[in-house]
Amino acid sequence: MFWIFGTKKKTKKKPALKVSPATPDTGKDWKSVAERWQKKNQSLQGELEKIKMEQGKVQQLIDEHKSQAKELAEKLALEKGWREKEQESLEKSRKYEKDLKDQVHRTENDLEKERSHRLRLEGELRYLKTMHEEILEEKRLLSIKAASQQTTLESNAREIRELKSENVRLKVKHEDVQWVAKSEFDKLKKQLQQPHG
Repeated sequence: MFWIFGTKKKTKKKPALKVSPATPDTGKDWKSVAERWQKKNQSLQGELEKIKMEQGKVQQLIDEHKSQAKELAEKLALEKGWREKEQESLEKSRKYEKDLKDQVHRTENDLEKERSHRLRLEGELRYLKTMHEEILEEKRLLSIKAASQQTTLESNAREIRELKSENVRLKVKHEDVQWVAKSEFDKLKKQLQQPHG
């Protein structure tokens, strides 16, 4: 029996040759017996050729199956290589995705730190602006006070100058005045009041 493309093919069973037991020569026609045997032999030769042809076909099918199996094995190896490459590419993609997620996570952390830092700086800036405005207001008030004090100082300086000038004038006048005793003064007064004789 042979398996061809999944189907079962039975070879024809050769009919059993009936050979009669050797009988004593009874005067048979040996020529006709020989001819029959020759025909039978030719028939068997034909069947043998058919079997050989079938064997050739079967061998051809086997060779084709082997060739197909080889091609399939090559395709399988090629597909295996592709699968391995795809797996490697997939692993690279997964690693890249993981690296990308890690980078996004780090970036988000950095952004959060930057945001906290920025909020802190904005708070400090608001505080400094408030302090600056308070200092400017204090400076303005001090400028007004200084201007007022400057006016007072100028007025005081003018008054001091006037007092000094008055003091000098009084000193000069005081130097012109001669002090005398009251008794002397009274005596002089009497003399002046007496008529001149």
